[in-house]
Parts: sequence; structure tokens; C-alpha cells
Amino acid sequence: MTKVYFDTGALVKLYIVESGSAFVERKARAATLIPLNQLQETEIRNAIHAAVGRKTIPAAAGALALENLDSDLRSGVLATTLIDWGTTWTRAAHLARLHTAKILCRTLDILHVAAAESCGSDLFVTGDERQFRLCKAVGLDGASAPESWGRYGEPPLPWVFAGRCRAEALSGR
Repeated sequence: MTKVYFDTGALVKLYIVESGSAFVERKARAATLIPLNQLQETEIRNAIHAAVGRKTIPAAAGALALENLDSDLRSGVLATTLIDWGTTWTRAAHLARLHTAKILCRTLDILHVAAAESCGSDLFVTGDERQFRLCKAVGLDGASAPESWGRYGEPPLPWVFAGRCRAEALSGR
């Protein structure tokens, strides 16, 4: 079984076409389980709403992205995963002490790595170089979409909703 944890920045690429979406789709297609915890779900919903607010996708595309997310949760494409947040925060604090001065990871990036460890993930998919380096430092197998490194704050390209692409990519599993 390949349990693949997607950082929210990578996961959103299944619902909105952005740089790195094809890479993320390939990783999702190969996964036998994609866990989704409360943090990821909150972040992905917020990311979709923010894309609508920034006008990088139309409101109808945002609504469809949220419908597809709900559908994926109902059908089991994404597996709702409850983790022990106390233990996860403690692990994140430990990782921060060990690695932040060198890698310069952000708190949420560290928290996602600790959450992936907590749920027993085999692979961590990210578009963030520092988070990828943290995965390697803690011995978690990481996969990164390097074409998206350094693109924070830029609008998604080509600004189109990926619902059909996502559905086609995941239906072949």
C-alpha cells in the first residue's frame, strides 16, 4: 500500500490547474491511499475560496472544485484521517528545533511533515523546496514538483479549473 500525503499546496493542484498539476496528478494516480486531515481540508477549502477572491478562477469553477472535493471525500478518493494533534504539534516543535535554522521551514510546512509522519505516510508530495528538504532530513520519502518552487504569490496558470483533468487522472486508479 502506498499512502501518499499531499501538502495542501500540492493537493490543490488536483482541483485547480497550476504549475505542477500534471506531476501531482501522476502521484495521486499511483497512490493507494490519500489521507486528508482537518488541517489539509481547511487549507484546501480556503485555497479554493482565495483563488475565487483573487479572481484567478471564476466563482463557478471554485464551486465546482469544492463539489469535486466533497465528492472525493464521499467516494473515498481522499480518506478522512484523524490524527493526534497534541503528538503532532510536539513532533513539529522538535523538528523546528532540529531543522529550521538550517532549512528555514515555515511552521505550517513543519506541521504538515509531522502530520504525514503521524498518519504513517510512505510518500510526501510538495511543491515547496524547503519542505522537501525537511522530508529528506527526517527520512520521509519526498516527491517534489520543482517547476513550482519559488512561485508563491503568483496566480495559478493557466487559470483554468482542473475538475475534468482530476477526475480522469484519479479514475484510472
